[in-house]
Amino acid sequence: MKKVYLFLLILGIIIRFVIQFVFPAFNGDEISVGNNIKHSGFIELLYPLKFGQSAPPLFLWLQKFFIEILSFSFWINIKVLSFISSILGIILFYVFIKRNSFSPIFLLLFIILLFNPFIINNSLTVKQYTIDLTGIIFLIVWFKTKNFKKYNWAFFLVWSLISNIGLFACCGYLIYDLFSQRSLRNFNAFFDFVKKNALTILAPVPYVVYFFWFMNQEGAVELQAYMVKYWSSSFIPLDSSIFKYLLYTIHGLWIYIFNAFEIWGIFMMILMLSFFLFSNKKQFMFREEILLLFCIVIVHLILNIFHMYPFSDRLYLYIAPFLVLILGSSIATISDFGVIKKHFQKVYVLISVVTLFLYSLYMSGNDNNVYMLYEKLNNLNAKEIYATEKSIETIDSFNEFTDNKFVINKKMVLLDSKLNESNYIVSRVSKKIKMNLTSSEELEIQDLINSKKIKKIDSVNGYNIYEIKR
Repeated sequence: MKKVYLFLLILGIIIRFVIQFVFPAFNGDEISVGNNIKHSGFIELLYPLKFGQSAPPLFLWLQKFFIEILSFSFWINIKVLSFISSILGIILFYVFIKRNSFSPIFLLLFIILLFNPFIINNSLTVKQYTIDLTGIIFLIVWFKTKNFKKYNWAFFLVWSLISNIGLFACCGYLIYDLFSQRSLRNFNAFFDFVKKNALTILAPVPYVVYFFWFMNQEGAVELQAYMVKYWSSSFIPLDSSIFKYLLYTIHGLWIYIFNAFEIWGIFMMILMLSFFLFSNKKQFMFREEILLLFCIVIVHLILNIFHMYPFSDRLYLYIAPFLVLILGSSIATISDFGVIKKHFQKVYVLISVVTLFLYSLYMSGNDNNVYMLYEKLNNLNAKEIYATEKSIETIDSFNEFTDNKFVINKKMVLLDSKLNESNYIVSRVSKKIKMNLTSSEELEIQDLINSKKIKKIDSVNGYNIYEIKR
């Protein structure tokens, strides 16, 4: 199995490199936070950002550092940190597999982390989510070691300044350690725990001090209010609508973390059931890792209830190892059942291969692929091409962000009602995680479709291309 895992790891690294640097794409959030980094100095990045964006200070400084020291184009430099973090995360999980003697049970788990389009795209984005995931994987690999127990305070101090999840992880780790060491049995035990973990308890203090300073700066309160409103639907409601929220959240977890094909995603969720049914009756696989990550998720959910941190789509990324380990533990339990044991290996390989195949069907999930749009438009027999106002705005922001490194030999003109300047129209649609699904068309385009004046001839992630009927 070692060679299989090594081959999968190398393939995962190659795919990430191709997606990150061969076919450049940036969504709106990446462009917004990237422009803050591009046009601000190190000191300015400590203050509230523009364009409705926020990110931890050390993350912004690391991004700025790479931009300053690397001699590549800006659009490449801004992608380097997330690429390194994404690669480091999967290498660390390979180390975790190695420490578990390359057990066959990891086959499906590794495929999910390596090739799930949601995990790939969000771990490569120009945001701190990639460090959320890598930090969690680092934690499950090293938290049992003597060196980690001795120096974990340094890890949490740095992580909390790069990623908000670092704060949750520090708190979750302390809760896990508190109960695993049975430090609540009496006051002396609790006092010894506090004394032993004093540096770890104090690790988030630099970020907390920074946060209170940040909230007293101009624009911080307004930014916080905007964020709370923007993420309002991701906060747990404490009324009867909580049942709808839970169904929506569970659905999000299976299509994002497991598979966007509904039936296969549900199937993988069903595979997890044995963990919840039998984990209390026997020693289950990955017990300590799962309990640790459970404590971290609980901290997140408590903060979510108080509207302090959202819980939705891309913010699920760091939870992937938690759910993947539960899945692995559940499958390990199932594999011991007498009826299944004889044929388990063949069935498990089949499930893993099918999962990988389904991922390949929606691998490319970037939502604003202007680069590929230009490739297609350059092949059209036209000097001018109509574009909706929304598509022109997003294309212009991409061009400005990438310093016009990518060109088109066509002139983009704003769509009008005459339709006499071009035979083609470009519209902007948001790409969904599910294969071939996008948001609804822009109203003016939908009117032209209803009146049968245009027909769709092509698309790329984020855009549709139409031909005007003559």
